[in-house]
Amino acid sequence: MFHALDSPGLQGFNFTMKYKPPKIIKEKLFKKESQRQFWKVFLIEGGLFFLTSFLSIVSAFKLNQLVTEQKVYLPKISLQDFIFSFLFVTFSVLIFVLYKKHEKLKEIIYKGLFLIICFWGGMTVLNLWLPVFGSILIMGILIILWIEMPLVFIHDLLIIFGLAGTASFFGLGFNPSVVVLILVLFSFYDFIAVYKTKHMILLAKDMVEKRVILGFIVPQKLGYFKENISKSKFNGNFLILGGGDIVFPGLLAVSLVPYGFLKALVVVIFSLLGSFLSYWIFANQEKLGKKDGFKKEPIPALPPVALLSIIGYFITLLF
Repeated sequence: MFHALDSPGLQGFNFTMKYKPPKIIKEKLFKKESQRQFWKVFLIEGGLFFLTSFLSIVSAFKLNQLVTEQKVYLPKISLQDFIFSFLFVTFSVLIFVLYKKHEKLKEIIYKGLFLIICFWGGMTVLNLWLPVFGSILIMGILIILWIEMPLVFIHDLLIIFGLAGTASFFGLGFNPSVVVLILVLFSFYDFIAVYKTKHMILLAKDMVEKRVILGFIVPQKLGYFKENISKSKFNGNFLILGGGDIVFPGLLAVSLVPYGFLKALVVVIFSLLGSFLSYWIFANQEKLGKKDGFKKEPIPALPPVALLSIIGYFITLLF
């Protein structure tokens, strides 16, 4: 504030003026703040993504060792079986979402599905290092906390276990070439589901309304990790990253574990770069669209992640 109490001719007057910085300075400050916020959010999102992917390949490496020592044969999953199963589940879920009656029952089923995936995935991971009782105790405590006190960080921790367990268990049943085809096919599917049919957006909105999200809730600030999901309005303070955007590249990384941990780690690193590219596209929609006042819309996150993951896979073929 600028005070002009002693200026000639203004004796006895007290007034204030707001300082208005030049437009170019405001633009620079806004750009700097936007860049700072971009990196802050991506470090959170990228940290969740990398932690889940790395836990997937570490768990798969341990599981593969046990399978090799016990001389157990893991059946390979074919592309046809996977696509048929996925389409069946997706079709069933969509019918369920479009059914507008018995909303309370829908919420219960969503929660049941969420807890089953997270509990099973968590048990798959923890049982590799802990006794069964210890694994059940840890997952039981997390689930009780999520039910009684559903904070964002508890939700994301359960999702880490659920997705890591899913990728580590099923990934070993795939040939890497099959997962590459799956990534390509489902990248096109993701594009159609978001931009054309928009049923993926409909599903996401329904789950957000029920406060049961099968994916990461990425807070804009670290402090928002402590926010209660059941009371949150999700008014711009969070991003949603679907579980499939982590599981699919995770399957490719895990499928390479029998060929060497380093190969799997290379794919994880490239998938993380893909996650960065995906978030960069989301954050820069206004620039890419060249429209002033453009509102950020949901985008298909899988295509950039899949592209970089596949590039990482091709690089592993060189060594």
